[in-house]
Amino acid sequence: MAQRFSSLVDVQKVQQLLDRLYDATGIPSGIIEVDSTIISATGWQDICTKFHRACEQSRQNCLESDRIIAEHLHTRAYVGYQCKNGLLEYACPIMIEGKHLATLFIGQFFIEQPDLAYFREQARCYGYPEEAYLAALAKVPVFSEQKVAFIMNFFVALADLLSCSGSHSLKYLESANFLQEVLNAMPSPIFYKDMEGKYIGCNQAFAAFVGKQPSEIIGKSVYDVFPYIAADKYSEMDQDLLSNPGIQVYEYRMSDATGQHHDVLFNKALFKDINGAVAGLVGAVIDITARKQMEAALQRSEAKYRALFEHMLNGFIYLKAEKKPAGEIVDYRLLECNDAFVTTTGLTREMIIGRTMSESVFANITAGVNWQGIFNSVLESGEAHTFEYCSPLLNKWYLTSVFTPNEDYVAALFSDITTRKQNEERTEYYAYHDPLTGLPNRRLFEDRLAVALNQAQRNEEWVAVLFLDLDNFKPINDTYGHEAGDQLLRQVARRMLNSIRSCDTVARLGGDEFVIILPGTNTRQEIETIATRILVASRDPIVIDQDEIVITMSIGISIYPKDGTDITSLMRNADVAMFMSKRYGRNRISFVIDAANFSDGL
Repeated sequence: MAQRFSSLVDVQKVQQLLDRLYDATGIPSGIIEVDSTIISATGWQDICTKFHRACEQSRQNCLESDRIIAEHLHTRAYVGYQCKNGLLEYACPIMIEGKHLATLFIGQFFIEQPDLAYFREQARCYGYPEEAYLAALAKVPVFSEQKVAFIMNFFVALADLLSCSGSHSLKYLESANFLQEVLNAMPSPIFYKDMEGKYIGCNQAFAAFVGKQPSEIIGKSVYDVFPYIAADKYSEMDQDLLSNPGIQVYEYRMSDATGQHHDVLFNKALFKDINGAVAGLVGAVIDITARKQMEAALQRSEAKYRALFEHMLNGFIYLKAEKKPAGEIVDYRLLECNDAFVTTTGLTREMIIGRTMSESVFANITAGVNWQGIFNSVLESGEAHTFEYCSPLLNKWYLTSVFTPNEDYVAALFSDITTRKQNEERTEYYAYHDPLTGLPNRRLFEDRLAVALNQAQRNEEWVAVLFLDLDNFKPINDTYGHEAGDQLLRQVARRMLNSIRSCDTVARLGGDEFVIILPGTNTRQEIETIATRILVASRDPIVIDQDEIVITMSIGISIYPKDGTDITSLMRNADVAMFMSKRYGRNRISFVIDAANFSDGL
């Protein structure tokens, strides 16, 4: 949607300005959008509104004047024209960042006494009542050319001023939109109000909490948004904050949109306008229901309370900004930390307390985190910043929340989330690997085979797929048990890994079935050599429960591209070849071509 000038200025104040200019100078003026929508107007003469623009024939003269002015508006600071109705009109473009958004019009005056005979003829020609028309004419001001030049210089400066004001408003709107997106990204409900207690903004979390759209909140008081008893409390605390400026923190029990009760912590502070005057307050709502429930449980047993408190408390550090005389922040000095921080980081108080971030070893164990940038941002915005990071030195993951309790001070809470991250990594690993042997599973096998086939097609190479099945595995599993069977499968997997090249892939499909990808092969002998090495390695005895067990395997081999050009056909044909190895007595290797000859022989 195109930007409109009326959205960048206070239209009411602009109207008041034009009214006062008219009172002082007697010059009619107006501002219109580029689509001819009138934003404000004042002092327009009756001779124009009641006569020239009211009669269709003389109105065409006005429109011609408008057109001529519009055509030349971009060629100079202002455009002037004497319309065929006899009055002078001028216009100044209002440019915002190179775009013409509106036009400042002035006019409906003379630079010399009007020719009454000309205007009597106008009245006769267009059918105006002569007496009323001449009475309207008498009200039109007459200015000297020198005064007109002075007036136009003034209005050009006014147009420039409005352009500048619009540019600043546009930049403010862009900044406001960015700030709103930042607020919406924060999980805690956040709001801000004016001095009258009306909401002037909030984030999505606040709107969701109260169960209303932002449009149903902005411009309303707490009594329009919350139940009466809660609204009374909020209003009382707002007034207390306005009377006692600072950071206000208090707990309260409130209900969300679903009627569920929450123990919350309000953090509120005043904000100021550009002149340094208090303009309203901003607040954040932190749900402390879980913490309050824990405190209530801990109060029932002092011993249990202490134990849970010590074990569940997060790491905490407190810092103060170090500034140059001019006020620029150059570093942060660590003032305090708790036992949990010492425990989770392995640092002693002596290593960090009293030191700046730049000289403390704390900076070493958190390399890669721009702490000063984060602290500066939190101090500037007054809003908390939460993020995750990994300490390479400690090999730990932390969830960290940085906030500012007072001006020039920041605090940070640290939660060790290493276990959670490890679980996530483990889950990711087992999505592609067999949990028993650690080999790639079918999903990863097919991914790698697809890559190998694409590469082979480009390089005009072969890819061999080996389908392997252990011979007589079930009797071993039944005799020695599943745990022994699992042990055997792991040893077989290791032997296969030791028998292949670094570019090859061994995968377990399930049970005692394995598959191997041999990319970049171009001769049957090369493939058979690797397969034979695997077959020989599998025959070495494996000790289980002090018994030596000899296990063999049957191997079927398909080759891209002659035995198939896709995963399905290559797997199917390798399986058929493996089945032929079983039929010929097991403990052997069969290629697809051998399986085809075998079938023909049947």
